[in-house]
Amino acid sequence: MCDINGPFKLCTCETSVDRTKPHWILHRFIKSRLEYQLVGQFNYPDPYQKISIRSLKRRLNSVNVFDFEYAPQEGDYLELFMVSDFDEKSMSPDYELEFTKGKWRLLEYFESIEYKHGNTQSGEIIGPITDLTIAYDNFKENASEKQLDSFDIFTMNPFIPSNMKTKNGLIDFFNDSIRK
Repeated sequence: MCDINGPFKLCTCETSVDRTKPHWILHRFIKSRLEYQLVGQFNYPDPYQKISIRSLKRRLNSVNVFDFEYAPQEGDYLELFMVSDFDEKSMSPDYELEFTKGKWRLLEYFESIEYKHGNTQSGEIIGPITDLTIAYDNFKENASEKQLDSFDIFTMNPFIPSNMKTKNGLIDFFNDSIRK
């Protein structure tokens, strides 16, 4: 198991990649045809997702997380697969990122971009599990139905309290919720 809230490394493999474990695929941009389709309903990500996404983008844009010499180029496309309980053929990435204007940009779930890439490389994602993810998983496992429903409803509100916008504040919220 790996956690994007802490330090992680995108490692190449000497053997084939075990796609039942967290893994990544990097596509080198060669030629593209862009097709945008916007479908769905807007939904605010919960505080855990916001912090995870912020941590992921900060790490990708400040540290070379690959275990090989790599300098991103305009149009590179990175897929991260964190959940491994899906059928490999139907599994879609948990995070899709595109390198644009010198930064990795998260593609939203409603963006559909068709890429033509000539080079692809893949490997495993390794790293420790953070206290935030442990607290979140513990909350989901031990919270009552009422607490889970309240959290889901609460996260639809765009005005999240400031203490829930930080890792430590969110850890305290999850731990305190279960103690009640």
